[in-house]
Amino acid sequence: MSLQLPTALAREPTAVAIGAPGAFDLKDTSNTKYTPSQHSKQKAWGMTGRPLEADLPPEMVELEKKTRAFTSREHWELSTTMTTIHLMAVVALANTLMSMNNATFVPEQERRRKLHRQSTKVAIGWAETEAEGGETEDAYTARQAQIKQGWSLLATLHCVLLPEKVAATGSHSFKRPLVEMMARRWQDQCLEVREAAQALLLAELGRMGPKGRKALVDSWAPYLPLYTEAPGQTTSSSSTPSSTPAVQAQVGMNQQSGGEWPGGQQHDEDEEEEEEGVEEILAPASSPAAYAPRKPSSIAEAKRRQTTAVVLLGVIGAEFGQDMETNKRRSAEEEQRRKRGSIEGFGIGNNNLARLTSLALTHLLLAPPSQRLPSHTPLRRAAIDLIGRGFTVWEPYLDVSKVLLALLELCSESDRLVPSMTYGLPLTPAADSCRTARHALTLIATARPAAFITTMAREVARYNTLQQNAQTLNINPSNSVLHRAKPEILRGVELLIDKMQSEMADLLIEVVDIILHCLDPGHLKVRGLAEVFPAVCRFNQISHCPHTRRIAAGAKNGNLAIYELRSSKCQIIPAHGAGNTAVAFSPDGKYLASYSCGENKLSFWQTSTGMFGLGNSQTRCVKTYSTSPIEDISRLNPMRLAKLVWINNRTVTLLLADGSETRYNV
Repeated sequence: MSLQLPTALAREPTAVAIGAPGAFDLKDTSNTKYTPSQHSKQKAWGMTGRPLEADLPPEMVELEKKTRAFTSREHWELSTTMTTIHLMAVVALANTLMSMNNATFVPEQERRRKLHRQSTKVAIGWAETEAEGGETEDAYTARQAQIKQGWSLLATLHCVLLPEKVAATGSHSFKRPLVEMMARRWQDQCLEVREAAQALLLAELGRMGPKGRKALVDSWAPYLPLYTEAPGQTTSSSSTPSSTPAVQAQVGMNQQSGGEWPGGQQHDEDEEEEEEGVEEILAPASSPAAYAPRKPSSIAEAKRRQTTAVVLLGVIGAEFGQDMETNKRRSAEEEQRRKRGSIEGFGIGNNNLARLTSLALTHLLLAPPSQRLPSHTPLRRAAIDLIGRGFTVWEPYLDVSKVLLALLELCSESDRLVPSMTYGLPLTPAADSCRTARHALTLIATARPAAFITTMAREVARYNTLQQNAQTLNINPSNSVLHRAKPEILRGVELLIDKMQSEMADLLIEVVDIILHCLDPGHLKVRGLAEVFPAVCRFNQISHCPHTRRIAAGAKNGNLAIYELRSSKCQIIPAHGAGNTAVAFSPDGKYLASYSCGENKLSFWQTSTGMFGLGNSQTRCVKTYSTSPIEDISRLNPMRLAKLVWINNRTVTLLLADGSETRYNV
């Protein structure tokens, strides 16, 4: 076996890839292309044509053969625990070196790396660097890419291709990595180990196939803790995944322990390592017994099994469970293939495991901090991450509002935690939880944009009601999550506008409600909406008039929402029988033009208020025009379908996607 790595890693002919299954021969690919047979011949024969073995002591030759046999095959046949630890170490190290610049450990390349430092380039310039035997900037960049690709290939080899490579050497008892050991490190404190454990676990679950994953689920489902819909309450309900004695014993464990979780920093590491060392060595990798954990011998061990079961079933459900809401864009063949690959208990017909897993994950997210379950632990972070990854599977069983507010609560202090999150400093537990919650919010928003926007708009409306009655209820709205997490909410809305513009166009009024809640009202007094939050101004259905301090938004159902920023009120008008295509205020703010291509109509609206601006404002239609129909091919891109541009205070121009222009007067 051999692994093609960059030239920079092949300067030393005796170099060996770290953790590789066998002494991988790193070949110099700069001039000639070696084949494995040519390289082995060069190693076996000297320059005079005599075998190198003839010039070496027999015991050294024998030791070399045994070493190669051990590293290429026997090493991976010893223990599943050793295989797991070795693979996580190699993948974590390869990913770390891949993130570095020019990580080769070769003295010659180290000298070149120093020549290409920014301070050196500024001091002597590229021309003098090349004169000293250095490389051009393009060559240096290309070589860096080759080095990173080499470390990436090393990680891919161990993560994906290792079993096949070891089997090719004649091995028949390859010890597969322990899925429960990798599940415990799903949110390890070390980011590199965490990413390695996640990649290895997902690769191993994919390698198992549907039957192997089903056997794994059947083995760990009895250890899944049972909860009702209310977080923090446990139940011994008989609706368990199965009625085996193991399940009944587990229910007894739940009752004795009161459903409490062992904190991620509370349990004894020595006991965990001792537990990981006990394996089913005699069970073949293809049999269900290979995935079956041994029975717990104590309540403490049963609790550790609970945490492992939640993470393991959460990963399987998130990655291989079936979405509760069928995606209409999928073809029938893709949908059937996904149904066949989904695990029993995580599908539409049988969703018992999905419900129980979602309740356990939600409990970990919403449970108040305690001595046994502190605020920031790897177990809580794993629950946060898995809720985001498998939101489409868990959504029917979640209180989406509570989940989103809990995630926003974790992100509310992101400004204070930014230094440790941005500049590569070691993550504190709070910063790590903030980072994980932010990623989960992104996954939820992009997976279900409509659910995210409608839920946040509903919470904003509830917050506005509380704010109006704050004195009566004797509450401080500034302590609310929606007040403290305004930057994170805006970040999520901006992300959705960038990635899912058409979906956001269907929910423009809700989007504007959320944006106006998060923006500082003082900013809109002196600046326009395009300066304060430019992302939302990509929609032609939104217009802001700084003169009258009003914002108009056209909805898909034909309604017009006019926001009075002075009074913080909103007026909804049924403007068109079809969706609004474009709206625009006149320069003086006296008129508002709205256009609907579905209705082929353009209307002018005027808002009147009482004397001195007192009283409720009233908006009425002052003029309507029928417009020419638009060709069907022009409707393919509704975001650029039409635009309204005012020439003066009484004349507006309708610009269509085909380049035509039509003027209309009030």
